[in-house]
Amino acid sequence: MQKKQQDRRINGAALENIMQDVLTGMQDFTLDACCGCNAASLEILSVEPTGKPATRPVAALRFPSRRIGTRRG
Repeated sequence: MQKKQQDRRINGAALENIMQDVLTGMQDFTLDACCGCNAASLEILSVEPTGKPATRPVAALRFPSRRIGTRRG
């Protein structure tokens, strides 16, 4: 029975609805958290020069591509 649970996936419209619900929830949370904040009352205290730019190389992550017509088994 556990194997059947692992093979199930949420696709199409169901996945789209779930993602819309998540994004709406995040938006509602941020609106509630920021309620009562007044950005107009913020004051810049000082401006300081930046340091040297980062010279550390950035590693790009490669994500596996989805191949049409193949199944994982």
